[in-house]
Amino acid sequence: MFDDVVKGVLAELEDARCVVLAGRDGMVVAAAVAKGGPAADVVAASFADLFRRVTAAHRDAGLSPPSEFTSVGTEGKAAVRQVAAQYVLMAVVAGNGSLGRTRFALLKASEALQSEL
Repeated sequence: MFDDVVKGVLAELEDARCVVLAGRDGMVVAAAVAKGGPAADVVAASFADLFRRVTAAHRDAGLSPPSEFTSVGTEGKAAVRQVAAQYVLMAVVAGNGSLGRTRFALLKASEALQSEL
């Protein structure tokens, strides 16, 4: 089921390079990578670490924990969404990819995954 969901997100998003379901520790649970896309294990480890840091920053600022965060660069964009207490779903898209569509696709996918996690 996990593989089907991440593959579905990769297929749904034009310009998607990589979609990963990972533990908050950065361990890959399921991944789908487009030809020439970044390594799923590197994406998982890097963005899970960033999500932990964003969560700490929210806590330090007296904010509620984040449910998602995004990152934008000239060559690409990334979105990370918490699925369950110990799991995050992330997508990396090319620079011309739609961040709004990416966030929406991750939201729909996370809802589908929550009952399984």
